[in-house]
Amino acid sequence: MDATLLGFLKQNSLMNGLTEAQILQVADLLHAESFPTGAAIVRQSETPERVYLMVEGQVQVRRNLPGAEEVALAELTAGSFFGEMAAIVGSPIHNSSVVALTPVRTLSLSVGDFSRLIAQYPETTRNILSNVVRMLQGLNDKWLETLRVEKQVLEWKVRERTQILEEINQKVRRELVLAQNIQRNLLPEKRKSYPGISIATDYIPCDELGGDITGVFQIDETHLAVYGGDVCGHGIYAAMVMSYVKKLIETSVKRLLLNRQYIIKPPGAVLTSINQSFISEISMGDPEIYLTLFLGVLDMRKLTFEYSSAGIHVPPVILSQNKANELFAQSDFPIGHVAAHEYITARHMFVPGDVFLFVSDGVIEARHDGASFGMDRLKASALSLMAKTGGLDVDGIVETVRSFLGEEPPQDDICLLTISFTSTPDLAQ
Repeated sequence: MDATLLGFLKQNSLMNGLTEAQILQVADLLHAESFPTGAAIVRQSETPERVYLMVEGQVQVRRNLPGAEEVALAELTAGSFFGEMAAIVGSPIHNSSVVALTPVRTLSLSVGDFSRLIAQYPETTRNILSNVVRMLQGLNDKWLETLRVEKQVLEWKVRERTQILEEINQKVRRELVLAQNIQRNLLPEKRKSYPGISIATDYIPCDELGGDITGVFQIDETHLAVYGGDVCGHGIYAAMVMSYVKKLIETSVKRLLLNRQYIIKPPGAVLTSINQSFISEISMGDPEIYLTLFLGVLDMRKLTFEYSSAGIHVPPVILSQNKANELFAQSDFPIGHVAAHEYITARHMFVPGDVFLFVSDGVIEARHDGASFGMDRLKASALSLMAKTGGLDVDGIVETVRSFLGEEPPQDDICLLTISFTSTPDLAQ
């Protein structure tokens, strides 16, 4: 062995405590090797064959972790040694790989010679342990620095994402406020009256926006249109569909010129037209997109009421002569469920003193302690309020529902409409 390599061995930490004669004995066992950049000198999971002392160059210790990509554990330079741990513990395989980052020169011992070396010269075992401790300390420092940098990067990403989310939330809130304003403008007047007729409505969405609709509007001098319904779902989507349906109702319920006379389209024909438009323009045949809708036309002179119902789960209640009865027993298909369906028109006659009460599912299905408000409770509450006040107003019904809910919020939109027939209208005379 040349003087340069012998000098390297004398200064190598592995040989600390050995005499020159002992070092010369070890040198006779060493084998010089060279590796190009990128070469895998030691491969993870392969059988250990040699222990290497770095003479020149730089290598990287890498390890494949379960379920993760290969990670770099450490970088070694001249004077370091590797491959010794598998030989010391008698492992059948290496637990990491060593790859040349630059051209590398090494001196190596076979695993058998290395085992005999540490058995014959206990000082080498101490040297190896000291080297392992230094490597672990360096590795811990590196990992701590890596964790610190990753923590800073993560905090920066969190701040960036938070800012982006806040900007999105602000935009959504602005759009939500705009949608709320539009929806409020589309809601009917809370109080309205005609000769001998008083109308009251209220609407409490369970979210910022709701999908329930209700209202009354005048068709001509003697006829009113009355409607109420529920778009499937909540939020902006339901509010948009609600706005569409409201305008569709108001444009569909109109007088037609027939044989030089104006007539009003029957409610059943109107729902048939709305169903066709809804399927072709909104639901596109999707059965999950639908709405329930009630439509009536009131003749204010005769107090006759023609109506049609599409999927209404809670029929309107007629309060008459201290009795509360549902307007009909069963509703027709919801709007959007059956294409080309023909809805029928039914008829009812009101008398002075009667009250028409329409409520949405949110009233009947309001729950507290596992119990529902229910249709029977609604009828009893309405009759009780009429007995006390001589009339029925939505405020009384709303207060009854709120009292029933207690501290629990409504789980669905609450929508109510009352039409009170106080006397025979003057225009009927």
